[in-house]
Amino acid sequence: MKKGLVGLIVLIGYTVPFVYFALLGDFKTGTLLGYLLLLVVFTALAYVGQRFSHLSFVVVGNIVSYFVSVYFAGRRNDFGWDGYFKPLTAEQLILFVSLLMLIPQLIAVVVAMSREAKQRMKKQITE
Repeated sequence: MKKGLVGLIVLIGYTVPFVYFALLGDFKTGTLLGYLLLLVVFTALAYVGQRFSHLSFVVVGNIVSYFVSVYFAGRRNDFGWDGYFKPLTAEQLILFVSLLMLIPQLIAVVVAMSREAKQRMKKQITE
């Protein structure tokens, strides 16, 4: 039950269009802080998703996050921001950033898996 609940919370966390918000912040303020927040949140979600539930929640969450961000970017095309991200469109940049965010998430998953392995090893030694 706990694993399913944590997995559901991780999945809900991925439904927030963080990539869209990062692009929006970049467009409106010219600052890259949204990308930093995106990096921290995605890495934390991946770590928690692997550590306390299952990797499938992380994979599905990334897919959901991509589509939610593309949906919001498509609905908010009145910003005229496609020229801002030249030579890419907003949707192409969302894809690029989403794929780029897989690298720190992979590192977080590997760290979570190694911590699990260490804990299992400790438990076997003490038994």
